[in-house]
Amino acid sequence: MRGAQLLAVSGFALAQPLFDILGKNAEFFAVRGSTPSDIVLFALVVTFAPALALLAIEVAVELVTRRDAVILHYVFLAGLGAVFGVQALKRSGVDGTTALTVGAVVIGVAIGVATWRVPIVRSFVTVLSAASLIFLGVFLFDSKVEELVFPKQVNASAANVDASIPIVYLLLDEFPVTDLLDAKGDIDAARFPNFARLARTSTWFRNTTTLSASTTVAVPVILTGNPPVRGALPLAQNYPNNLFTLLASRYRMAVTESQTRLCPSHICRRKEPSTGSRLSSLYSDARVVYLHLLAPPALEDRLPAIDESWGNFGSDTGGELEDESLPKVNMHTFYIGRVKDFNRFIASFRAPDPAKPTLYFLHLLMPHGPWLYFPDGRVRAVSNPRAPGRSHELWWSPDLALQAYQRHLLQVGYTDKLLGRFIDRLRAVGLWDKALVLVDPDHGISFRGGDKRREPTKSNLADLAFIPFFVKLPDQHEGRVVDTHITTEDILPTIADVLGVDIPWQTTGSSALQATTDEPTVHVGKISAPYRAVLAQRNRALARQIALFGTGTWGPKLAGTGRFRALVGRPVSALPSTEKLDKEAVVDATGSKLLRSLPKRSPLVPSPVMGYLPHLRYGSWIALALNGRIAAVSHTYGTGGKLRFSLPALDTAFRAGTNSARVFLVSGAATSPQLRELRVTLSS
Repeated sequence: MRGAQLLAVSGFALAQPLFDILGKNAEFFAVRGSTPSDIVLFALVVTFAPALALLAIEVAVELVTRRDAVILHYVFLAGLGAVFGVQALKRSGVDGTTALTVGAVVIGVAIGVATWRVPIVRSFVTVLSAASLIFLGVFLFDSKVEELVFPKQVNASAANVDASIPIVYLLLDEFPVTDLLDAKGDIDAARFPNFARLARTSTWFRNTTTLSASTTVAVPVILTGNPPVRGALPLAQNYPNNLFTLLASRYRMAVTESQTRLCPSHICRRKEPSTGSRLSSLYSDARVVYLHLLAPPALEDRLPAIDESWGNFGSDTGGELEDESLPKVNMHTFYIGRVKDFNRFIASFRAPDPAKPTLYFLHLLMPHGPWLYFPDGRVRAVSNPRAPGRSHELWWSPDLALQAYQRHLLQVGYTDKLLGRFIDRLRAVGLWDKALVLVDPDHGISFRGGDKRREPTKSNLADLAFIPFFVKLPDQHEGRVVDTHITTEDILPTIADVLGVDIPWQTTGSSALQATTDEPTVHVGKISAPYRAVLAQRNRALARQIALFGTGTWGPKLAGTGRFRALVGRPVSALPSTEKLDKEAVVDATGSKLLRSLPKRSPLVPSPVMGYLPHLRYGSWIALALNGRIAAVSHTYGTGGKLRFSLPALDTAFRAGTNSARVFLVSGAATSPQLRELRVTLSS
């Protein structure tokens, strides 16, 4: 009976919340390549292991004294009840840490005491153990996970392929076309020299739009030439007719998919991790998901982000830089594997072989967040990789949304550096002139206070829709700009057109090389609008970007937001005399360590300089001076019960050795700012 009661309460506290969120987001399992046995074992462990573990403890105690075992049993029920209570309160809208904690304890104690003292409650809780079995059954047999547990056979249409042209496809991620543009609508060659180099010898479809701002939906559109199948997971069984199956009879496959599994395993032989490694990753990531369900909103930002990718949520805790000879660091700095995947990809390039052409394909999560790279490849050393200012999809802080925008653009600069290496490697092995080369992202992203990041709205549609799309034909040496509006449905038909392949299935897309009339409508998810209206919105978005961040070389506009941004770059000695306040600004430990001693040629940069203001309660503009010069300006923000700051200094503002940091509150008019200096405390 006690085991049944533990199973019942743990089912509501642990199994049901996890099964609910993961059952609706089965990409969590699909993208990581979880096998049916992995998923079933995971479900059985989540359902039964907590109750069995607690029951085993009770049995061990009962060998000594039954009374203590019974007391412990009701303590366990109260604890599980509190875990259930905090989630129930969060779902009902309670978001204060204190209210959630107190409320959860009250609920837990009530469940424990009621089960102990009221026989009918005890009987009811015992009977509720059946609910855990229902949760398990619904998860395995009546959720999106079902098609992973019982996969269908992949039946693809065969194509007659005689082509011998190598194909190199670099698919980027989360990258609006406006990032690259100057005021004339051309590529800003000073900031992005390698994209400009690519455009000079390729066909640039400047007005390409995506159909979705979700990677697991947008990528299947690109690779099939058709709109997404509603609710379908990004698997070969749901999208059997795709680029990989189209060319499988003729082409050797060198394919790395990061967020989809469209290439069947018999075509793309992946080096799969061991069962133990897969399960370890699965349980580790499920734990992070569950902690997000459990943690008060004020504490969620301290957890690894779960809305940047579908797995490896804890992997940004130190790892590889581009130069693997550099020492490892034990801090949240960058996603392990991004640059490593890219290095493996370009290393796989070989001289063209007409007898067995190769399809080289990489979906690279760049410049996708978190935005941690500077254009030269140095990395932000931050305690939490996620840029502040966002709750789920909503940018709640206009100033922090712009700061994230700054970080994103700088990471586009590093993506440009990777593109340069990509082009150089293609030239070195003889593929540049012989191959069909394609470069584009899957969708864009938006940075507007009070608006959504990637969930389409009428006001962010242009940011999400328009993407850069480059096609370099074999032996193409002159650049060409095409302004006809096409969509990502046209990419696969374009590849087939160049190869002279008849696609053996119906596509809604058609070759971009043959396009002469504009697609009349822009569709992203459930939002659509006339193309001309969205194009005008894009032009306004570009004007906004240039007003905020300028064009040309990376300058001080990338280190400040708001009305006092003109302070950036000015010597402190040239500013009006400042009042010193008897209040402090506490810098987080990660930044403090590197401010005290920044190694020469350090791959890590302590930017943004982050911390909190323990004796201030109201928001204010704040400026950071490094080594006698204003290096960043931003606005404070409240989170976790503290008034915090995030000051995005450029990497060029730091020097080797000790960096002198001063922090000022800024007020007054933009033309005559008043600065009041705070004491800076560097955390240990």
